[in-house]
Amino acid sequence: MAPAPRFSAEEQERLIICAAIKAIEESSLLDFSMSAIAKLAGLSMGSVYKFVQCKEDVLIALATRMYQERQSVFKKVHALPLTTPERIIATSLLDFSKVQMYTFDNQLESIVNTEAMMKRCSERWLTQMKACGERCQKMFQQLLQTAADSGELISGSGDIEEINLGTWSLSVGYFQTVHLHQCWHNDNENEKNTLVLAADNAHIRTMKRLVNTYDWQQKISDDDIDKVCLHLVGADLR
Repeated sequence: MAPAPRFSAEEQERLIICAAIKAIEESSLLDFSMSAIAKLAGLSMGSVYKFVQCKEDVLIALATRMYQERQSVFKKVHALPLTTPERIIATSLLDFSKVQMYTFDNQLESIVNTEAMMKRCSERWLTQMKACGERCQKMFQQLLQTAADSGELISGSGDIEEINLGTWSLSVGYFQTVHLHQCWHNDNENEKNTLVLAADNAHIRTMKRLVNTYDWQQKISDDDIDKVCLHLVGADLR
């Protein structure tokens, strides 16, 4: 009879994920190695390859966990006593350092959302990451559908897809491209490391302008944005 494994499948997964994070922090998202993960996890290469088949799988697995954490935070935001337009704005006013999973969140997000990465990773991991993204998308769609059903969104269900796509594209585009680009060209170390936007940040002003183009019972004002900030502080999310 073969000896029982030292660790269960769940324990091996935890060891590999923790080792992957450490291996990346000790090198980089591009330079870490599978052998370093095995060594740090105290597992054989065979055990590691049963869980992840390549470096791309490692990155996708880490990104999936990052998105799962963000989804849980967005649920907390949606539970705050705010109007729907305020909740939409709130997702950009979070202090992301409070919900950051890794020291390399932004870089990881930029890498995994590329066609090259998705072609090289295993179908298992790509399916998991896509499913996580779909759950997050459905959560926002449900938020907007509830607003339409209650009459808060006066135009009804007709604008849901457009609002969802527009606000999502604006936020993703800002945080994955514009904000990152600004940080690269910013010599102020305090500003470079900040993960919270001011209430009058250009992205927040643009998001407010976009949201207010739709027919809400109550459009969002500067005072409302200040109120959102206070609610986020009270929820320890800012």
